[in-house]
Amino acid sequence: LVWQDEFDGESLNPDNWIMETGAGGWGNHEWQYYTDRPENVRLEDGLLIIEARKEDYRGSDYTSARINTQYLQTWKYGRFEARMKLPTGQGIWAAFWMLGEDLWTAVWPNNGEIDILENIGNPFTIYGSLHGPGYSGGNNVGGAAVSDSALNENFRTYAVEWAPGEIRWFLDDRNYNTITENQVPGRWVFDHPFFLILNVAVGGDWPGSPDETTVFPQRLLVDYVRVYRDPTLSVSDLQGQMLHVSDITMDLQAAGEKWEGTAYVTVVDQDGNPVEGVTVTAGWLGVVTGATKNSVSSEDGIAGPFVGTKTSFSDEISFCISTLDKSPYSYEKSANAQTCAFASP
Repeated sequence: LVWQDEFDGESLNPDNWIMETGAGGWGNHEWQYYTDRPENVRLEDGLLIIEARKEDYRGSDYTSARINTQYLQTWKYGRFEARMKLPTGQGIWAAFWMLGEDLWTAVWPNNGEIDILENIGNPFTIYGSLHGPGYSGGNNVGGAAVSDSALNENFRTYAVEWAPGEIRWFLDDRNYNTITENQVPGRWVFDHPFFLILNVAVGGDWPGSPDETTVFPQRLLVDYVRVYRDPTLSVSDLQGQMLHVSDITMDLQAAGEKWEGTAYVTVVDQDGNPVEGVTVTAGWLGVVTGATKNSVSSEDGIAGPFVGTKTSFSDEISFCISTLDKSPYSYEKSANAQTCAFASP
């Protein structure tokens, strides 16, 4: 156990949760206005309550709440579970889910989404799914579980176990779905930190709108949220791999009346293994053409050739690495002993 919130206090712990607010459909044509009012989100008797209400509020016909741990608590791999009693009814959409922390640098779904639990009002059926590039929205990869008892009547445990290359879904102790890296039709984007979200939406493209059968208010009751770490994973597994420049080779050759510089870059991980598919951005100084170039590393970790042309050998020319980019790896230029190569006549 590495993190938990038992909701035993008088209000949400601000070290754990951010309350999101606003309307606008939230990308799914939803009807609710999310607020931070106690009417919609509060703690009572050791429970987190997220309450969807039918009321006029700032131009919306419904209110509810959505909370997340972004910028506060993030994790890479683990078991993520919550003990909850679900709301029910046509148009009610309860969710316990995760988004990739690099939300603002990798546009959804490239940052990845793990839906631990979604329920769209049917008190017996839940869904768990993954969203990534090429398999998002209605084309997600996932599965469903059917309960033998109504999920709005009793507390049940909903969880995923997320490991390198594999994610498993659980209803109580039953593993009802498993998805591996080779089962998704696009790039696997689940090897970097994610944050947690809890919310209850009203309406939307998937559940449809509330109707005359829908009773308000509806409440999602959360007893606890807990995160566990797999002790067999190494520190590098949990913290993410670093990219490094292990070598820059540079050669100058006469090209008629001009000279050409040709450079190659070798990219490795923090253990010294070559990394394929890294976009290397580099630049030449002192050249006429080829000032900025991009190249993607091959299976042996080598990117290039980077070619820059200059008119003469009167001055030194240099070749320098700007960035290395491949999710989920990170690159810190200051941690690399070699980021430039130089040559002169």
